[in-house]
Amino acid sequence: MSMYTKKLASAGGYYNLNYGAWRSKKLAFLEALTELVAYTLLNVVNVIAVYTILSALSDILGVVIPNYVIYFVIGFSIAYPTLISFTHVKKLLGYVVTISATAEAALLISLFFLSLSKGIHFDYFVPKFKNFGDLATAYVLTTVSISGAGAATYLGEETKKPHENISKGMWLALIIGGVSMFLGTYAMIVLWPGTISGLANSNQPLFVEMIQYGIIALYISLTLSINSLLASNIGTTIGAARILFNLARENAAPKIFTKVNRSGEPLVATAVIGISTAIITVLSVSVLGITGAFTEVAAVEGVLWLLGRILDGFGAPIFYWRINSLGIGNVVIPLIATIINSWGDAQSILQMDIVQLLMITVFASIVVSWYVLKARKGFPGTLVVDENNNVVTIDEYLKKIKAVNAH
Repeated sequence: MSMYTKKLASAGGYYNLNYGAWRSKKLAFLEALTELVAYTLLNVVNVIAVYTILSALSDILGVVIPNYVIYFVIGFSIAYPTLISFTHVKKLLGYVVTISATAEAALLISLFFLSLSKGIHFDYFVPKFKNFGDLATAYVLTTVSISGAGAATYLGEETKKPHENISKGMWLALIIGGVSMFLGTYAMIVLWPGTISGLANSNQPLFVEMIQYGIIALYISLTLSINSLLASNIGTTIGAARILFNLARENAAPKIFTKVNRSGEPLVATAVIGISTAIITVLSVSVLGITGAFTEVAAVEGVLWLLGRILDGFGAPIFYWRINSLGIGNVVIPLIATIINSWGDAQSILQMDIVQLLMITVFASIVVSWYVLKARKGFPGTLVVDENNNVVTIDEYLKKIKAVNAH
């Protein structure tokens, strides 16, 4: 993705980069809806995760948490990211989300240093899996977990020198997030008090481990974990709302989504994402139960997210060819990454059950209906941001890039 952002700053998400490569309204709109729905489903997954955390806490402490407390926390988990997303996006991502993510990374890295007291187990660094399906599932979940590294993509209109700073922000987030996840996962395996199978079957192994070090350690990890989930939902709510807002600017969605508040943030679009999160959460839990909803929604969300990255990956060499900058690195790197993504997505699709296939069918129906009724009359993917933070058409901007590259 940084190959795109070095040359092209998006006005509404990855789908603008997609259009820069493929020049197809259909593909750009498909990716826009893929991103929007994937972000909304990730919101749902994280809200359900908050419930599983409370449930695990109840089991560990041997206490019964009143239903009204659980309902309040779940309601807060939906409302808080939505309401705070109405504030200025630059300050929001710069303070609230960054501080939350940094605190979570610090916790995971601290766990790693704590695990060193039990020696270094090099064999734990070698992945063990029963089949390629298991490996693919792990790959998809891991990739989705660090998808927040791309949140900087939505700062095209806010940050100075967007091409330079957005790429740096993405790499910094990826490095910090990736390293902390890797070290934290290793630490959780080392610190686990039981068998590996027990670890695999535990809903919230982190808290089982933390209680060994006292109630304060447990509450610190609890607070940081819930805070991390809420921070993630802030980022995805902003991302999904920006997509809806920008589609409206491109006449590919109803104009009502262009309405903004005093801070300049999408008003109606943000509210719709919050309401959608609430509706999907209630429906999925009511029909499938907590565990079923978490598993099914997470699986579909991962498949949709990777689908977007596949379109971007295959398009990267085409984009560089369009701006007369095609080189061997612009071909090999994205193709290798995209082949891996395609393998992970294909394996996940092959393992889908009837519920997941039904959800994908509903998604496809929404995409086709929306495109036929509205988006085909607009210009999805055509707006980008220049170095002065002005929103311009991609044709206008690429002419400037080609002129520079020609010299």
